[in-house]
Amino acid sequence: MLYVFDVDGTLSFNGTEINEMIIESIKKLEQYSNQIAFASARPIRDLLPIIPAFTDNHLLIDGNGSIVQMKNNTIDVMNPISANSTLLIKQLISKYNLNYLVDDRWNYASKVKANTPIIKQIDPGKLAKRVPLNTITNPIKIILLNIPDRIKNFVANVLTDKKDLSVVEHTGENDIDITSVGINKYSTLRKYTSDKYCAFGNDSNDLELLAHAEKSIWVGGKNKELKKLNLNPDIICRANNFDVANVINNLI
Repeated sequence: MLYVFDVDGTLSFNGTEINEMIIESIKKLEQYSNQIAFASARPIRDLLPIIPAFTDNHLLIDGNGSIVQMKNNTIDVMNPISANSTLLIKQLISKYNLNYLVDDRWNYASKVKANTPIIKQIDPGKLAKRVPLNTITNPIKIILLNIPDRIKNFVANVLTDKKDLSVVEHTGENDIDITSVGINKYSTLRKYTSDKYCAFGNDSNDLELLAHAEKSIWVGGKNKELKKLNLNPDIICRANNFDVANVINNLI
């Protein structure tokens, strides 16, 4: 069986590491001839430092499906965001002084408040360069962060009206994830394998991945989001190291 894991909020609860209990449970899956893949919102440069035990010979689906590192460690980029839509997003950033993280194939542009949780996840291994926003013309993924309540719906509607964009809003958060239309973890997974799989996830960007899984495991207590997503996972697991490791072990 193929097992596909989201990372932040699913395997890692501090944004900097995965507990050894969970790592050992995943390794046991492999020992029983199962395949392991990771499907994260992080770009590759941010994912590699948090999964050091699984960086070789594993499929890594990153940036919500916008970029992939294959088992031979080569990198594929899916459809980047168009130049026209990138320009629109830059105009929104400038007009409303928005915080952002804009990723290209490897480097990034950012404006992030010091107390924003995502800041500790940006290039923790110092593998990339922070570059000026105007140098990125076809990003693979953009996150608009801490959007003020008074303009969040307006910004979301402007972006949703762009038919070449995929826009994900997170319940209870003022962040918006943006990729090219049709790009998500599931659609990208299917470009590389048609195998049946078991998926672990915890957020709206895992919806398609979980909905098409042979067995789906939802990590966390976001029951309101489950209802909103119309998702009925096979297993609901509490978001802590012991319970996630235990669920993985029970699947062996």
